Amino acid sequence: MRLLRPQVTPLILAAAVLAGCASQPPASAPGTIDAAAAQPSRQAFDWAAVTAALGADTQTGKARIQTMPDNTLQLTLEDDAAFGSDSATPTASFVSLLGRISVVLQQHPGLMVRIVGHTDSNGREGYNMQLSRARAKAVRVALIDQGGIDPVRLSAEGRGEAEPVADNDTPEGRARNRRVELFLTPLP
Repeated sequence: MRLLRPQVTPLILAAAVLAGCASQPPASAPGTIDAAAAQPSRQAFDWAAVTAALGADTQTGKARIQTMPDNTLQLTLEDDAAFGSDSATPTASFVSLLGRISVVLQQHPGLMVRIVGHTDSNGREGYNMQLSRARAKAVRVALIDQGGIDPVRLSAEGRGEAEPVADNDTPEGRARNRRVELFLTPLP
């Protein structure tokens, strides 16, 4: 029985420590707001420097910038010449635009970027989904290769034809639907 005693004592101590960790924190007084719960879901970020740096591209119509209600900055790239027809290979002019965006991202290392590819409704739905994913991944690779952006900061996904912003019955509408969106969010 004495041989078991050294093994039992540490187990009892560990159980006591774990039981103390399981206790609930004291409840807030009625009518008060917990400080952590009062924090907004995303910290405030001053997007002025980012939008100013991308101003030239917004004036030429190659990019549109919009601040979202959750303090995310949405950068929509609608350049018709971004990719060839049925291609996920960015054109030289689009790679140049991505190079300018990567410079801005280098200047703001506290930003994460979610890249979302979209297509028009021409072609099969499954193919469009695959193409939109491939285009988003191509943008991600260009930002990494051209600008040296840390891959951890970038994610890529495709939405295919599921989220049109214009009517797919007109050439102009289809052109607007073929786009890549970058959602910039500050690190928590």
